[in-house]
Amino acid sequence: MTLGLERIAYGNLYFTGYSGILFCYDVKTGDLKWTYGNGGEGNSTLSGFATPYGRYPIFLSTIADGKVYVSTTEHSPNSPLYKDARYRCINATDGTEIWTILGYGHAMYGGQAPVADGYLTMLNSYDSRIYCYGKGPSATTVEAPITAVTLGSSIIIRGTVTDVAAGTTQNEQAARFPNGVPAVSDDSMGRWMEYVYMQKPRPTDVTGVEVTISVLDANNNYREIGTTTSNSDGFFTLNWKPDIEGQYTVYASFGGSESYWPSHAVTSFAVDPAIQTESPEYPQPIDPTMTIVGVGVAILIAIAILGAIVVLMLRKKQ
Repeated sequence: MTLGLERIAYGNLYFTGYSGILFCYDVKTGDLKWTYGNGGEGNSTLSGFATPYGRYPIFLSTIADGKVYVSTTEHSPNSPLYKDARYRCINATDGTEIWTILGYGHAMYGGQAPVADGYLTMLNSYDSRIYCYGKGPSATTVEAPITAVTLGSSIIIRGTVTDVAAGTTQNEQAARFPNGVPAVSDDSMGRWMEYVYMQKPRPTDVTGVEVTISVLDANNNYREIGTTTSNSDGFFTLNWKPDIEGQYTVYASFGGSESYWPSHAVTSFAVDPAIQTESPEYPQPIDPTMTIVGVGVAILIAIAILGAIVVLMLRKKQ
C-alpha cells in the first residue's frame, strides 16, 4: 500500500500526511503558498472524536480539474474506525475548501480516488460501498391553472425540481423518496447526500435551487416574470397577476449549478376578459317641495268640503 504524501501539479508541490495539514509549495522557489487544515471553519481537520493525532490524518487521493482531493485513512487502522472522517475537495490554487462528505479511505488503496469523464470514484470504508461523485441530471415540473382566469386575478405557478441521477433509482432511495429526491443548493449538497445515501439525519437548514419563471404572452412577447427558490421538498411556487388577455405559455427554468445540469418544463394557461358590470338604475328622487304643496292642497280641499257640509247641515235645521 502506498499513502499519497506528495504530488506535483500546476507548478506546485502538494504535501500532507499524519499532521492533518495540506501544504502547498511553489516548485520553483520553494515558497509556502498556503496551508489547509489548521485554520478556522472551512479550513480545519481538527477531530471532534478521539484520535492519536488531534487532527484527522489526510492523504492525497487525486489532483484534477484545479482541485485537490484528500481522504482520511491510515496504514493499519484500528476497529472501529475514527468517527466523522471526511473526503475533502480543496481549491488547488488558493487552498479554500470546496466541499466535504463523510467517508474513510480504504487503507489497502491509500484512499485513492480516480477521476474519469468528470466523475470521482471512492471506496468508503465506513460502509464498504463505492461512491461516484459528479454533476448529475435534474428534472423540473411546472403547473398553472387548468381553467381560464379573469383578467385582474392572480394565478399561482408551481412545480418541483428533483435530482434524477442514477443513484436515486436504487431500491433504497426510490422507496424513501417516492416523489423523487429534491434538488438542493451547492452549499447544502454534502450533508444532503449523506442523508440520501448514508443514512444520516435529514439536515434542517437545507436550501433549494433558484427557478426562473417566464411567459410567452398572447402578443407573442417572451418575458421573465419572476424568480423563486425551491424548498427542501423540491417544491417552488410563484404568484403573478397577468396583465393582458389571451393564451400564455409558461416556462420554468432551473439554470443548473455545480451539482446539477439545467432542466426546464413548460405549461400554459388562459386569461379571459374582465367581466363588465352595468350600473344599476335608481329611481329619481322625489322633490319634497312638491310633496308639501300637494299635501297643503289636499288639506285645503278637505277643509272646503268639511265647510260645505257644515253649511248644508245648518240650513236644514233652519
